[in-house]
Amino acid sequence: MKHFHLAALLLLPVLCLEPALAQEETGEQAPMMSFAAAIAPEQAFEVCFLGDAVSAAECALEKCRKASGSDECIITSACGRGWSGSMGVTTGEVHWTETVCGAPNEAAVVAALTAFCKGQAKYAQECFLASVWDERGKEKKLEKALNPKKLK
Repeated sequence: MKHFHLAALLLLPVLCLEPALAQEETGEQAPMMSFAAAIAPEQAFEVCFLGDAVSAAECALEKCRKASGSDECIITSACGRGWSGSMGVTTGEVHWTETVCGAPNEAAVVAALTAFCKGQAKYAQECFLASVWDERGKEKKLEKALNPKKLK
């Protein structure tokens, strides 16, 4: 199991080296956006896409504070570019949101979230792949449940 975690940690940066900023040859594209996610445990999860990671993080924190009515918000991830994703994890009593960002494509986001889910197998009952966002901030709902104990 330790080897899988190490392999996943080593593989993700390699995947992120693939150019994620290539533009299609036809038509105008929206600009690449920086991503940030903030949570208030058991209260709120908010994301923002802006021109730079610091601005996106400040925006996500502000949205989280408004949504939760609390100052207990923390940034869970922030990246300058790339694909991002979120996944809910539950133990049955406690639930939280995991996020990844900076991936070169949707498949890399799903692979990273799946690896995180598998890593929670000792504690988690279920992981729920919620959404991925492309490098321009366009959301795609995944809505897929995973059983961490059955992942290979």
